[in-house]
Amino acid sequence: MNRQDLHALKNFDFLARSFARMHALGQPVDIDAVTGNMNDEQKAWFRERYRHYRKQAERARVKELR
Repeated sequence: MNRQDLHALKNFDFLARSFARMHALGQPVDIDAVTGNMNDEQKAWFRERYRHYRKQAERARVKELR
């Protein structure tokens, strides 16, 4: 993987984490709109990372509310 691809993945990962946190805080997130311009491989990867971070963020949010 070249340097540009690694940079793009880091950006996508940051965005997936950010949108997951927004979701956990109750802000609406239209994941279809977020991934609308991505190719199929990028969409699949992004959605998996988003699901992963969303679970983490939701668990953290529950702990914060206790």
